[in-house]
Amino acid sequence: MKTNSEHSPQKTSGQHRTQRGNALIYVLIAIALFAALGFTLMRSGDSSEAGRLDEDRAQLYVSQIVSYAAQAKSTFDQMNMQNTRAGQVDFMLPSHSDFNTTNTIHKIYHPDGGGLIPGSLPPAAIRATNITTPADPAPGWYIGRFNNLDWTPRSVAEAASPDYEEIILTAYGLDPLICGLLNKNITGSATIPTMSSALKLVLVDDSHYSTGTNVNMTTTGATPVCAACAGKGALCVQQGGIYAYYNVIAVQ
Repeated sequence: MKTNSEHSPQKTSGQHRTQRGNALIYVLIAIALFAALGFTLMRSGDSSEAGRLDEDRAQLYVSQIVSYAAQAKSTFDQMNMQNTRAGQVDFMLPSHSDFNTTNTIHKIYHPDGGGLIPGSLPPAAIRATNITTPADPAPGWYIGRFNNLDWTPRSVAEAASPDYEEIILTAYGLDPLICGLLNKNITGSATIPTMSSALKLVLVDDSHYSTGTNVNMTTTGATPVCAACAGKGALCVQQGGIYAYYNVIAVQ
């Protein structure tokens, strides 16, 4: 019969094998963690990956901008179904002292009218480097009534009537990356056309800045304001280092 002392060496040898096995597992785990850390650091240092993430974020802002423009157009369409023509729409903001007075049914922001909520641009989507207020409008959304698109299908007689005008929504002061992505979605190209006149003079109602009058957006002739804008109901343009996205909400 074997004594207890005879079994002791075998038990000690088994413990050593277990310890060596555990140590090997720990080493393998450490190697795997080190490899994962190295891969993470390599990706964080990759400029192309960082650029992709920035573009992903920009695409989110683009979606928000396009969504608000679609909401504004839908709002006018509903007002139009209630017999409010483009020439009758009132763009008075809720902050105005007369917001709740007469003709509320024609006010695009009033609950009695369109009920559109005034929009705001994401701060990260704004490039205000070349914008000087109050000489220029502050970055943001602007909507107004114009009669300056030479490619819209209207007769001369209609153009002379106050009921036949364009309503244009403008996101003023955008980052050029956002502007390019907007155009890529519209035309397939990120190219940003340059206007020959200040954007505020063409796309922002003159009540929003101290001086100046609206300029017609000519697309033909010897010196067109924006030849690339011909037939484009929405596009992002630039001038003087300022970028703006316009969307024609109504043509009547």
